[in-house]
Amino acid sequence: VPIDLRRTPPERGRWLSPPLVSALSETFAAGGQGLLFLNRRGYAPLTVCGACGHRFQCPNCTAWLVEHRFRGTLACHHCGHVEPRPESCPACGTLDRLVACGPGVERIAEEARERFPDARLLVLSSDLGGGAERLRRELSLVAEGAVDLVVGTQLVAKGHTFPGLKLVGVVDADIGLASGDPRAAERTFQLLAQVTGRAGRSGGRGRGFLQTHAPDHPVIRALADGDPEAFYAAETEERRRASLPPFGRLAAIIVSGPDRASAESHARALARAAPAAGEVRVLGPAEAALAVVRGRHRFRLLAQADRRVDLQAYLRDWLARAPPERGGVRVEIDIDPQSFL
Repeated sequence: VPIDLRRTPPERGRWLSPPLVSALSETFAAGGQGLLFLNRRGYAPLTVCGACGHRFQCPNCTAWLVEHRFRGTLACHHCGHVEPRPESCPACGTLDRLVACGPGVERIAEEARERFPDARLLVLSSDLGGGAERLRRELSLVAEGAVDLVVGTQLVAKGHTFPGLKLVGVVDADIGLASGDPRAAERTFQLLAQVTGRAGRSGGRGRGFLQTHAPDHPVIRALADGDPEAFYAAETEERRRASLPPFGRLAAIIVSGPDRASAESHARALARAAPAAGEVRVLGPAEAALAVVRGRHRFRLLAQADRRVDLQAYLRDWLARAPPERGGVRVEIDIDPQSFL
């Protein structure tokens, strides 16, 4: 069931909409279990200073530091950098004015505890310590009915069967849809179909709720209608028209360097060296979506071709004509890339 957040938004400073809260209350009253799913670890994806606006960014990557309130840390999910969450702003020195922006599973769990103080709540996320043994123990508690509400990331979507689970609420069904990755819709559909399918697997009627700002998006419509074939037919046609995999070939060329100038210069020289071939289209260079990772600056080029073209042979010819890698610059080739970051 889609919940249109434009019509029934959560209260200010909250993340669970009134229809979802009511449905959870009904589920608990009937003795069923609930699951709140948000594919975002930690407490909040961004922390800012309320006094000066300073944003906490990773020193090694173009990524915001994610607050993990359970551990009292700020962490980068790309390079692993971790630092203690300070009491004062490092930019202006103001005390106790740091503001968490947006929700992660820890923040959803905090709200759920306030709304349902009598519910036995469990957070399932790969960030929590204890490894595989702790995960097995906690999954057993859910399966045995010792937990009323699970708040979790995609960890909970991976094939687990919870006999008492009667309701699944997807807190933000739009995550992943607004992406430059041509596989974004397919991945989002698969993940949300998996997680909403947890409800009612062991008999009895289960319900799934999708909080969304885009109820008319093809992914949301297909999930609401229970019609995966319609989604895959439309997605297949989109791919065919755009000559995207599996109807075409893609290759990403990632140029990285110790500084922006060297990476960009080499990427532009690489683009100029591309062999003229009408059947291969070369796009870029453009700064990567994650422009800096682990201190290295990144630019991307994209080669697009028909399925019948020998793209590997084209790439070998291209690299043979390319200038040599100097000054710490590296070139990586990713055929039919799975990630566009």
